[in-house]
Amino acid sequence: MKVSNLHTSQIKGKCGIEVIADAMEATMDGWEQYLNIETGEIVSLSDGTWSDRDEEDEALAEDIDTTDKFVHLPNQDEIHEYEIMEEFAYASPKPRYQEKLLHVLHGRKPYRNFKDEINCLGISETYYAWRLITLCKKAKNWCEENEVPYVIRTEGLNI
Repeated sequence: MKVSNLHTSQIKGKCGIEVIADAMEATMDGWEQYLNIETGEIVSLSDGTWSDRDEEDEALAEDIDTTDKFVHLPNQDEIHEYEIMEEFAYASPKPRYQEKLLHVLHGRKPYRNFKDEINCLGISETYYAWRLITLCKKAKNWCEENEVPYVIRTEGLNI
């Protein structure tokens, strides 16, 4: 079990969108993440695929299953990383960049080659800023769908 304490991200019972977006960014295969709406903690629980659960994990799993205080965060499949990369490619103002990025996305090893290509083009900082904004939008939508009170703490973050 991994725990991120988010007390500092809560303002009057609202969770910070950026903190939820960070948790979404940290998703990994074999792990599920949950927001404890009472404490503001994000907990990660192994699904048992890659590692066995210990007693503490089993107790957490029981708590998740039997209480209403945990809300499941989107996992890797629900975040749609490929779509984020594709939207970035289509939004590129330079046709040459758009062409190169779409080409690597439609080839072998699209994730690795996309990251190599944004580094080669010198636009990795732009992409990661785009990705963070996109994840914040997804976090905001998730909060609204799950009736989780939230706050946007970053000034100028237009989501």
